[in-house]
Amino acid sequence: MPQLDTYTYFSQVFWLLVIFTIFYILILNNILPNISRIVKLRNKQINAVNSSNVTEEHRIVMSITSGLLRSSLNASIMVLNNVHNSSSIWLGISIKETNKKRLLDLNKFYLKSIGDLKGQVILITNFLNKKKKNKRI
Repeated sequence: MPQLDTYTYFSQVFWLLVIFTIFYILILNNILPNISRIVKLRNKQINAVNSSNVTEEHRIVMSITSGLLRSSLNASIMVLNNVHNSSSIWLGISIKETNKKRLLDLNKFYLKSIGDLKGQVILITNFLNKKKKNKRI
């Protein structure tokens, strides 16, 4: 296996050191100065924002916005309560009307059919009782 060949160790180590050295110099000279410049610029901008009139304007805008949000939240709560109350009233009225119109007729039909069935049972039992009496005689 060429990776484990002891004759090539020196060349592998040499090229490893060369590549990492070039990579280190590239990062040290190009990338790190750019990053530090960006960080310094951001810190300056943050300090400038904190010390100017922007913070006062920010507070004013935030107070106005929170007031608007609070009033819109209260209005939304009122609307939802009104919708809930009106839908509850409508549902109650609908249930009463349904019970009066449709379910009353169904209830009458149900009671009539129960009465018919009960009458049939009574007639059958009376008939069977008479038959039993006739057989005994």
